[in-house]
Amino acid sequence: MRVKKSMTYNEILKLWLTSKTDIKIQSKFNYESLILRYIKDSIGILPIHKIRKEDIQIFIDSLQNKLTISTQKKLIYIIKASLSYAYHNHYCNYLDLLDMKLKTSKKTIFVLSREEQNTLESILKEKINIRKICILLCLYTGLRLGEVCGLKWEDINFSSKSLVIRRTIIRVKNSDYNSPQKTILMESTPKSETSKRIIPIPNFIIELLGRYKQKENYFLLSNSEKLYDPRYLESFYARILQKCHIKNHKFHTLRHTFATRSIESKMDVKTLSELLGHSSIEITLKLYVHPTDEMKRTSIENLVEFMAI
Repeated sequence: MRVKKSMTYNEILKLWLTSKTDIKIQSKFNYESLILRYIKDSIGILPIHKIRKEDIQIFIDSLQNKLTISTQKKLIYIIKASLSYAYHNHYCNYLDLLDMKLKTSKKTIFVLSREEQNTLESILKEKINIRKICILLCLYTGLRLGEVCGLKWEDINFSSKSLVIRRTIIRVKNSDYNSPQKTILMESTPKSETSKRIIPIPNFIIELLGRYKQKENYFLLSNSEKLYDPRYLESFYARILQKCHIKNHKFHTLRHTFATRSIESKMDVKTLSELLGHSSIEITLKLYVHPTDEMKRTSIENLVEFMAI
């Protein structure tokens, strides 16, 4: 293969991103953010013809204790897809790079303990407001941050006591380079086809929502047609955690906690997978079901009881 003039990996990544015209703007923005944060000043500065498997594995290994398994996999996808682009467009001739078996290391994911969850719920139910209700909603349905921010009153069915996920609110790079705002809010479709789903709402939450019902086309959290910034709910949640004296953690922990409590309550994994909007049971088991010490203790005690029969 005749190789074109050598370029840096950063230059290849820019060309590859430009060529990705078949993906959602949200995904493109996420890829660009990961490149800028992790790749640009490390392996990105290397000439494309000098990159070796060892360089890439060392790069991935250096991030394993800092990133979730999901983020590691996204970085691996970016690397392999961009190198494939480089190979097929004659910027390098390292076909063996495309067959890399990059290792990932799973990072411990935080789940609220029963005691912490009880404390959180007690504080949320004091001086109730729509933001507190939406946090409770996430804790009892596993909604993602962008999904709860994208809920409108027309998505809540008070008769069937359920909600439907039709949209999500995301923050993306501003294409107007003359604007002082580097990012902007936008309404997007759910993460995947399986993310478009109907979820039952617990009775006590549907009753709370009924007190705040507004016009059908209003977002729950903004109380208007204006998009609600997910960062506002994240900040509010962080203040609630501080009041509860609970270690600060990401909003997504509510989703992890919902999944774990669901398994503890003997919910079947297929049902849980559909509630979370996953495309397969395997994803649910790998990403969101985390055995707690209490679950392990109960399992051992059940085993002892079984062996005694």
